Amino acid sequence: MSFFILVLISCGGKDKKSPEPGPGIPGKDTTLTGQPGTADSTLAPVRSFIEKGLDKWAGSFTGFTIDSFRMTQTTSFGEEDHKETTDLKEFYELYKPSLGFSPDSSQFIDMYSSGIMLEKKGKKIIASGDADQGVMLYNLGSKAWTRIAFFGPSAGIEEAVWTSPTSFILAGMMVNDNGDKVPLIMLGDVNSKSLRWFESNAVRPKSSKYEPSGMEKLKIDEWE
Repeated sequence: MSFFILVLISCGGKDKKSPEPGPGIPGKDTTLTGQPGTADSTLAPVRSFIEKGLDKWAGSFTGFTIDSFRMTQTTSFGEEDHKETTDLKEFYELYKPSLGFSPDSSQFIDMYSSGIMLEKKGKKIIASGDADQGVMLYNLGSKAWTRIAFFGPSAGIEEAVWTSPTSFILAGMMVNDNGDKVPLIMLGDVNSKSLRWFESNAVRPKSSKYEPSGMEKLKIDEWE
């Protein structure tokens, strides 16, 4: 599917030799900011967005409380790539249900196209992909793709919620040393191009039936 290949090139999806910092992937630009108890090191300012917009995700973890999260690091976005996507219409036909648009619709967060290839065969949507995930930001005005974060198979982003036209929450999970899935929250700021990472010891039980809302909306019929 030539369009998808173009999207991967535009997103920098093939540039996996120098991934953005992620769990277990130290980055030279990673710095710790804020001190415990200060406003920028807690989730208090976004509590209502988590409780209302991420309630299903939060409910998939046992012992989940917003106050249990601690900030662990701050990372920077990747560089913008201004290579134009030639046909957003075709891209939208496959991925739009899973995209997280900002309140002013000027940009969107894409959690899937760099790692999952979708193709229509008749009336079916066929998918194939790998275990890595690149979380991308697309600006419709500048037509620029920016990689926000990159994850290997032991972590990933599952939900995205915008809190303003320039700030958002990424919610996902990471596997700890005990092999348990624990929650990960990242607060993103488009203006400063930064992400603040928050971690908790809550655990998602193996019996959990949770599925990311974006994956549900893609309505994939078959995996190859």
